[in-house]
Amino acid sequence: MAENPDRRPTDLEEGTQLPRSGRPPPANERLSAIRAFVDEEVGAYLATHAEHLYPDRLVARLRCLGAFGAAVSESYGGGNWPAPGTARLSYELARGWQSLAGLVGTHLKLCRLVERHGTAEQRNAWLAPMARGEKVFARAYHEQGVPHPAQLRTRVHADGRLYGHKGWVTNARHADRIVAIARAGDATIAVLTDPGRPGVEIGPELPRPGMLGISLAEVTFTGYEFDPDEDVLGGRGHDLTEALRTYDLTSYVARALGSADAVYEAALRHVRAATGGRSPQARGAVNLRVGELTMCRAVMRTVWHSTTGTRPSLSSGEAKVFCTSALQELVRNAALLCGGAGYAGGEAALGRHYRDALALPIIGVPSDTLLSHIGEEALA
Repeated sequence: MAENPDRRPTDLEEGTQLPRSGRPPPANERLSAIRAFVDEEVGAYLATHAEHLYPDRLVARLRCLGAFGAAVSESYGGGNWPAPGTARLSYELARGWQSLAGLVGTHLKLCRLVERHGTAEQRNAWLAPMARGEKVFARAYHEQGVPHPAQLRTRVHADGRLYGHKGWVTNARHADRIVAIARAGDATIAVLTDPGRPGVEIGPELPRPGMLGISLAEVTFTGYEFDPDEDVLGGRGHDLTEALRTYDLTSYVARALGSADAVYEAALRHVRAATGGRSPQARGAVNLRVGELTMCRAVMRTVWHSTTGTRPSLSSGEAKVFCTSALQELVRNAALLCGGAGYAGGEAALGRHYRDALALPIIGVPSDTLLSHIGEEALA
């Protein structure tokens, strides 16, 4: 990839003890190291580096910590973490910086896609370097106003070339391969494209309120040439339509909770340091606001457990809508509680979480889209 020149355990971990298999280090050990990395390194890095620059140093550390291989089988050098482990990875990274959770989360989705749908040759060629973080993938899927993969406008023409335009491609500028989802006849296929070759145009960075540092851009394919046997995931004509219609949004719930925990703990530290000389009336108002934060965080945690338990009472889509909305309320109230000094002072973590919280409902599957599906099902 291009180089840029320039705690403690929580009750989220309850009920998610992971089996130990000897090699490589089990998920719990890796997660402990990642937790320490977030606590000790992420904030320190952001205090001395511009938030909009690609975080080469942090990405290099995540490679060493095994984050990029969490969802890959051990036979390809990955950690083979079960779903609770990868959700906890999202949680831990989001406590420090949502951008890291987005970068790694997008890559892990592509690892799963390659492992489940790739040919033997594609799995052997890509999964080991993907697990090591040496090759990072992006996915070009989103098209404005297209709700179903069968309706995608990006097409493979009869001459074996790819044409189309994609929006909201995470990792676009720093990916080694961009997996372009397109229609080929009656099938929805995934083409492994090399962004350095002719026929791939990466647009300027898209404006957004937060989640800076990682690339988010539109990508246009203008007659990109590819080998339909080697470069189509799963081989020529392999149809991903049904696979793309199902999605698990649990990682976004974990990310919202990770950010909520970070904001809550930062707010408590600020309040404890700042309320010593205040009047009883002022302390009572502060206690009321802290109570609101505590209840909001507790309900988010309950939703998390309701979604990830053995008998979920909420879908991951319902949980994503609720928790990303609740996070905005929590972080807004924390900003009001802490004031300007708490929002912008020190490492400015509260300000960063505030901006990222505004972006979280519109990434992945947007909350409005999910709410529309929820309403449709309720009226059926």
